[in-house]
Amino acid sequence: MSNSSVPVPISAFPAIREELKKSFRSGKTRDIAYRKQQLAQVAYMVQENADRFNEAIRLDLHRPYLETVLTELGPVVGQALLAIENLEQWTAPNPLPEAETAPFHKGWDLKTLKLPRGVVFIIGPWNYPMILTLGPLIGAIAAGCCAVVKPSELSSHFSNLLFELVPKYLDQSCYRIVPGNVPEVTALLDLQWDMIFYTGNERVGKIVATAAAKHLTPCTLELGGKCPVIIDENITPEVLNVAARRIAWGKTQCAGQICVSPDYVVVPASKHDELVEAIKDAFKSFFPDGAAKSDSYGRIIASNHHKRISDLLANTKGKIVSGGATDAGDSTHFIEPTIVVDVSRDDVLMQDEIFAPVLPIIKVDGLDAAVEYINGLPDPLCIYLFSTDDATKQKVAESTRSGQIVYNETMGQLGVYELPFGGVGASGYGTQMGRHTFEGFCKDRGSIDVPLSIEPMFAFRYPPYTEQGLNFFRGMYQREVPVPKHVVGTESLLGDLTDKVKQVMGI
Repeated sequence: MSNSSVPVPISAFPAIREELKKSFRSGKTRDIAYRKQQLAQVAYMVQENADRFNEAIRLDLHRPYLETVLTELGPVVGQALLAIENLEQWTAPNPLPEAETAPFHKGWDLKTLKLPRGVVFIIGPWNYPMILTLGPLIGAIAAGCCAVVKPSELSSHFSNLLFELVPKYLDQSCYRIVPGNVPEVTALLDLQWDMIFYTGNERVGKIVATAAAKHLTPCTLELGGKCPVIIDENITPEVLNVAARRIAWGKTQCAGQICVSPDYVVVPASKHDELVEAIKDAFKSFFPDGAAKSDSYGRIIASNHHKRISDLLANTKGKIVSGGATDAGDSTHFIEPTIVVDVSRDDVLMQDEIFAPVLPIIKVDGLDAAVEYINGLPDPLCIYLFSTDDATKQKVAESTRSGQIVYNETMGQLGVYELPFGGVGASGYGTQMGRHTFEGFCKDRGSIDVPLSIEPMFAFRYPPYTEQGLNFFRGMYQREVPVPKHVVGTESLLGDLTDKVKQVMGI
């Protein structure tokens, strides 16, 4: 497979954008049948080229075929078909329920319309290049947008294949693939877009958001962060063993290079050693002859990323109790699944998202300490909790912030298209997944049809203004408030008075 593509010259970018704008203004992407056909073409592209996509991703990431089928090919086809099957429902006008309509507005035909945002720019990542590039494109197509898609230059085999195949399946007047590196994406960000969808890290996310702000362009930023795992001190040995396998599986998928990979574990001291041994056992069962010899284990994407991870392992003050082997030879970029204990808050492993198969396991005194530890770091994309206790689940949900919270599983949320997936704070903003991707590429447009027959009711609003009209409109704010008034500062006054009374009475 070729590792080079004919680049699209930067000088052509404005013309490409104008062509897409012209197509969007023509209204062709508004047609539901057209959208369904383009969505079907995405599915056909994947189905008819599955082996080529598998091979491209294997060359980029040394990823096992099963992982690619499970996390890339299947979800892309699944999301395309989901959109086809539900497009009429998603795009239909949404009338305001009668019970939510104010009496004065009844008969005004209040409803919400789904307005396509326009010509959008999608920036894909390298770690899951297929679903995280084509997934947003599926949402854009379903919403009736035109799109320029910039796949990651690091997953070059996938990028080149996408550049080759998309023109054979999709309408080039509406959907274009633009490969390239930093100069290309910089030039594209200089242009005005109707929306930008970026998946990647926080540092580049800030660059994208800054560029978008120049044109007041809305964004979806799918970032990441340090997704923690909490272990409930009251779980049984059986549940702990299941937790260990699910944590180990989540940490080794794509060699830990995924935004929702378990980044670190906080565990009560009473469960620490048991959990460490259980995760070791899980690694051994996954890779009986070692991960280096296993065809079920991936590799690090590039030499600079491998060096970053190797440096983390060399500089951590924690104790490596399992794994730790690295091999940069022959471009294998191998990092062994690794467990590190006795990791302090200021350790190099706790400064940024690890994005590698390296798992710090941190002792805490209990659930309150676990929550405090997590809240001391930037808001993650996801928090994982292994517990069978409803009160524990409620406490973690109410005491922390994250894009999602998942109980008794890791990474399983990626297959739940029914719920929104997205970050909060440093882990990003906006949502995707199934209908939610479609919603992100739409603007909710309020629609009001005011009857001409009620013109006499509007007489008070027209000049010359009258006292009668003023009295009528005063009624808008002179309404009874259903909650009693609270006088600020009364608590302290009452407290002081109570204390003085107690002193006088000798209480």
